[in-house]
Amino acid sequence: MDIMDLAMKGICAITKNFGKKVQKNSVAPEIEKVNPVEIKGKGYKMGFAKTEIMPDLNSGKTYWIAGHGSGHKMEGVLSPVFVSAVWIDCGNDEGILWLGGDIVGMTRVEVNKIRSMIMASDKIKGCKCINFSCTHSHSGIDTLGYWGKPNLVSIPSDGKDPEYMEMLMKKAVKVAEEAYANRKGGKLFYGEIKVENGLETRRGFLDRHEILTRFRFVPADGSNDIWIMNFGGHPNSLGGSNRMLSGEYPYFMREQILAEKGAEVLFGIGAIGAMDVAELDKDDNVNCIKLQAKMLADAALKIDNDVELKPEMKFIQQPFYLPVGNYVLTLLAMRHVMSFNAYPCKESDTGIAMMTEMTYMSIGGKNILLLPGESFVSTVYGGYKNADTSPTGEGGEVNPTPLAEIAGDPDMIVFGVSNDMTGYVVPPNDFILHPTQPYLNGYRDKFDLNHYHETNSMGIGTQKVIADTFADVVSRF
Repeated sequence: MDIMDLAMKGICAITKNFGKKVQKNSVAPEIEKVNPVEIKGKGYKMGFAKTEIMPDLNSGKTYWIAGHGSGHKMEGVLSPVFVSAVWIDCGNDEGILWLGGDIVGMTRVEVNKIRSMIMASDKIKGCKCINFSCTHSHSGIDTLGYWGKPNLVSIPSDGKDPEYMEMLMKKAVKVAEEAYANRKGGKLFYGEIKVENGLETRRGFLDRHEILTRFRFVPADGSNDIWIMNFGGHPNSLGGSNRMLSGEYPYFMREQILAEKGAEVLFGIGAIGAMDVAELDKDDNVNCIKLQAKMLADAALKIDNDVELKPEMKFIQQPFYLPVGNYVLTLLAMRHVMSFNAYPCKESDTGIAMMTEMTYMSIGGKNILLLPGESFVSTVYGGYKNADTSPTGEGGEVNPTPLAEIAGDPDMIVFGVSNDMTGYVVPPNDFILHPTQPYLNGYRDKFDLNHYHETNSMGIGTQKVIADTFADVVSRF
C-alpha cells in the first residue's frame, strides 16, 4: 500500500466521522417547492454593462490560476477578465438580471452574497430573479479555493484572495446597477447555428451537441445590439503549463463581435463535461484560443435564422439538496478551502449534502436551464453509451432520463456553472472510480479512457438527483 492509498483511507475516515457529527448536531431545513413567476408586457427592454475584474498587479500578492492543477502562481496577463450584466424586462416594472464572469466558478454562498447586495441596492427596482453564469475560464483567478498550494498528497490550500473576492462582488453589483440604468426598448430575436467539428472529447461521446445559440436584442434607438450566447466547450486550451491570466476564447470571441458588429456579449458555457473546443493549433496554445474565438465569432455572425420572440418570461429558481459522495471535496470543505454549508444526509457516503439550485426559464417561449455544475452532454441531450461501449458494461437504461427529454424540448439551452459550482455530472454507466484512491486520483477504464472527471464530481448519484428535481420543476412550470 503506497502513501496515496494510506492518505485515502485517512480521508475517508475523517470525512465519515464529520458526516456523523453533522447528522447528530444539525437538521436539514425543508425546501419549499417554488412556484413559477411570469412576466409579460408590450415589448422587451434590455440593458448591458461590463467592467474589468483584474487583480491588483502591484500588491505583491500571490494569485493562483484556476482550472488545471493546483499551486499555479499567476505570472502575467494575456487578456483582461470581466464581469458583465444584462437586465431584461418586458416593458413593465418587473425584470431579471443575468450576470456573467470570466471565472472558473463560484459557490452558491458567494452568489447569494452578490444577490443580497443587489437586492439591497436602491438603484434597482422590480428585480424578480438574479442569475450568475461563469465562462469557466481555466486561466482565471481562483474564485472557488481548489487551486492554492497543495500538500504532499495533492490536497490544495485555499487559493481565494479575500480582497479579490470582495472586489469581484462589488463590481458585480456595480454592473447590475448600470445594466438596469442602461435599459432601453427594442426587439429580441433568437437564432442558432451548428459549428461543425467545433468540439472534441476524450471520453468517446456519441454526440457532442455542437450548437451555438444567440439571443440578439436590437434597440429601437439604433444603438448597439446586446447578445446572450452559449456554446458547450471548455475554455481550457492554454493548458496546464499556462501561468498567464486570461478569459481564454470567450474574451477574444466577444472582442471580435464587438469590433465587427458593435454588439456587447454575455457568454455562458453549455454542457461542457469532458467536452473541449476543437484544438485548432497544436503547437501554439495562445494562437489556438484565438482561432477558437474566431471560429465561434464567425459562426455567430453567420446566424441567419433569427426568430422574433414575444415579450414574455417565466421562471422557477429552485433550491435542492445534493448528496455529497466525494470524500476529497468534503475534506476541502472541512478545511474551509471553499465556502460550503453541510447538511445531514443519510443517502450519501459521507453523511452530508449541500444545498444548490437550478433555474428553469422561458424567454419568449425559448426554454433555458441554468445548472450548477459541468454536465456531460448525454445527461442533457441523450446519446448514452450502450453495454458494449460503456466502461461499466451497463447500458443506458441504468441512467436517468436526459434533461431535454424531461422538458419535452430537444432544443432546450443549458447554461452550466451557473449560480453554484458542484463539479461534473457523469451518467452512472460511465462512472468509474479508482479502486483504492476514489476521488483522489483518476482511473483508466478497459478502453484506456481517463476517468479524471469523477474525482471532481459529487458522486454517482448526482445525475439522478438533478433529473428528479428537474422533473418536479417541469411539472410545475
